Amino acid sequence: MDRRSFIKLSALAAGSMLFPTQAARAAANRPSLTQTAPIELLPSNVQRPWLGKAFWGNRLQDWRLNAGKIECIRGERGFEMRTVSILTRQLNDAPKPARIKAKVSNLTPTKAGFCGFLIGAGADQLDYRASALIQRASGKNGGFMAVINDKGELSFRDFSDTNKPLAFEKVVRTNTVNIGLLHDCEIILDCHIDPVSNNNFDVRLVAIDSKTNKELGFIVRTGVPSSELLGGVMLLSSMPSKQSGARWSFEDIQSGGEKLSQFDDRGLGPVIGCMHSLNKSVLKLSAQFMPVADNEYRNVTLEYRQSSTSDWLSSYSQIEPGYVIQFRVENWDNTQQYDYRVVSHENGKAAVLYQGQILKDPGQSKPLSIALYSCLVATNLSLDIEHYKTRLKQEKLLGRFSRENILFPHTELVDNCDSHEPDMYVFCGDQYYEATPTQVWRGRPDSHLDMLYRWYLWYWTFRDSIRNKPSILLADDHDVLQGNLWGVGGRDPVVLEGDKRTEEDGGYMETKALVKMVYRMQHGHNPDAYDPTPIDHDIPVTYGAFVYGGVSFALVEDRKFKSRRNIKINPLHAQGELLGHRQEQFLRAWADMDKGLPKVCIASSIWGSPQTKSNLEPLLDYDSNGYPPDGRTRAVKLIKDAGAVVICGDQHLPMMAKQGLETFDDGPLFFAGPAAAAFWQRWFEGLGKLENQFNNDPNTGNFTDIFGNKMRVLAVVNPKVTYDDFKQQTNNSWSNFLADRSLKSEGYGIVKVDHNAQQFEFECWEWNTNPSKGKQFPGWPYIHKFEHA
Repeated sequence: MDRRSFIKLSALAAGSMLFPTQAARAAANRPSLTQTAPIELLPSNVQRPWLGKAFWGNRLQDWRLNAGKIECIRGERGFEMRTVSILTRQLNDAPKPARIKAKVSNLTPTKAGFCGFLIGAGADQLDYRASALIQRASGKNGGFMAVINDKGELSFRDFSDTNKPLAFEKVVRTNTVNIGLLHDCEIILDCHIDPVSNNNFDVRLVAIDSKTNKELGFIVRTGVPSSELLGGVMLLSSMPSKQSGARWSFEDIQSGGEKLSQFDDRGLGPVIGCMHSLNKSVLKLSAQFMPVADNEYRNVTLEYRQSSTSDWLSSYSQIEPGYVIQFRVENWDNTQQYDYRVVSHENGKAAVLYQGQILKDPGQSKPLSIALYSCLVATNLSLDIEHYKTRLKQEKLLGRFSRENILFPHTELVDNCDSHEPDMYVFCGDQYYEATPTQVWRGRPDSHLDMLYRWYLWYWTFRDSIRNKPSILLADDHDVLQGNLWGVGGRDPVVLEGDKRTEEDGGYMETKALVKMVYRMQHGHNPDAYDPTPIDHDIPVTYGAFVYGGVSFALVEDRKFKSRRNIKINPLHAQGELLGHRQEQFLRAWADMDKGLPKVCIASSIWGSPQTKSNLEPLLDYDSNGYPPDGRTRAVKLIKDAGAVVICGDQHLPMMAKQGLETFDDGPLFFAGPAAAAFWQRWFEGLGKLENQFNNDPNTGNFTDIFGNKMRVLAVVNPKVTYDDFKQQTNNSWSNFLADRSLKSEGYGIVKVDHNAQQFEFECWEWNTNPSKGKQFPGWPYIHKFEHA
């Protein structure tokens, strides 16, 4: 939006003050053009982080619902523009009136700041869910504010300035209006958006004494074009730029008018979604709640019925830390389709909170189609960063509130994958990252809420995909808020007094309560574990076997038992555990299970380190699951003995590779799917120099990684900028961070298990390719015949 047009016309009026323009005079004398009604009736007897179905707070730990009021609880420096999106309301292009109002008060009467409404969030250029994330620093598509500050000053402020994102400059030509210090007064802010002529509007912000209902003052912005009045509407609480300051509350939030579309189906919660798995005669389903209060949703049942009948059966369970309820139903008839619903029984009333279907197990009646995902950032750059910059000359400078930066809710990626109509979904880890969409928040008392904020974005993205389809999840390192994880069976390392513990010391860095919460939320619906004995600190496990679609699956956790790195010895000679004794024992048993069925092992990462610098120099990466090499080799041998293939993610480097034992291709086949959306880049550049290339692809062939592991790379997709070019432009920085998605190779995998043809078909798709028209990444599809043990 052009800054001059934004500031072009403003007129202010209060009391008996002379109106500077005829338009302002007309606005001042105009009666209310529309009535208002409550957006949502908020309970007065609870305190909770979840604000209500109609509201999304940024961030989760920055807001709470308390006794019917939405309260901002973050007033520290660096947390300007805490926002709450009104999910169910959106400004449209109709030449009609709109109105938004709320009762506000300063929770910290001695501190400075402002509160009010953000109007036109996203400018109708973003999905409403993406617009719901807008916060802190301004940018194109940000909208403008209608606010009051602690001194009682009413103003309109810019939230579209890219060059001065924390300036929040007032949109004025004359004096502002001041109704006097607010102290602890409760004020009704009433914002009218009135159509006038030539597709222009007047925007009036009126301050009213909530006790007397007396008008205290108002301001008018005239000549506002319709283009500035499109998109979301948000509540905002802010301290002055780069200072600590006030926190504000909102209650009795109302809206009205035909220019403000109402979408009640956009409400979120109390259940954001459900995941389930079906293993022969056992159904497991988890219902993920928003962060509700302790005295809410204490009596919840899972109800289910065969779709051809009318009689509902029920299963009861209780909400657990992580706001998740886990249900387990035995004697399930997997040859039938069922309807399910999550039902709350509060105060003698039953309410359906969420519903879907459990489809029958297709068995071998058709090829089984599996969607493969891993590694998902919500934004390419954090919304907390004040100024964005590029690292490469080819890289596009991203707009803060653009589709290129706010990838959530990943509509194109999800729609393209769903168009394959997968029978089940596999998510191999890194469902979110610590640095997007907001800053890293590790090691704090409310880190669990920060993790939930990111987890809810993941659920919001995929909940419709997995509502009626089974899904399997593995939590990886970023899911437990670590950059790298050497789990060591959950054991805490011995750290010398005075030394600071690091990830490299092994074990889990966050509190064990948070770690258990993550595994409970992400793994609770997975099929039963082979040996459910927890690891140290009572951290649960999920490794085990299940059968679905005529396929025998193994699920392994290739971080949880992994030995910590040892940099004191040559990487070729390092020894330790990758899967650990318990999982190795399980894989031996799995080799004898489900005879005659094709076998697929689901893991987090490829069991090798196929990464190169320039000139084919192997890259040293202890985080890769090529380390430790002896543990890796034992694991690869067990998969070979089972006659299985492995599907995984993690490396952000799509790849088909045979993991070798004695030779380069005497081991099992691994398919590492592409990152769905990630920041860190890796390369495997064969330069046409490797022996035994496949399909004349110069990036394929026999390769020995830095740990001495042999493999034959059959297909790979590198970033769209070379390793040398990237490193030269970044002065050989350790960081492989790249924000511009057009320079990356991201997407999803599809694995088809064709029983009639006795083969696997592996597909690898770029996120924005229409499968009905476009082609897969070069090297795919890849066909592999069944190998029975």
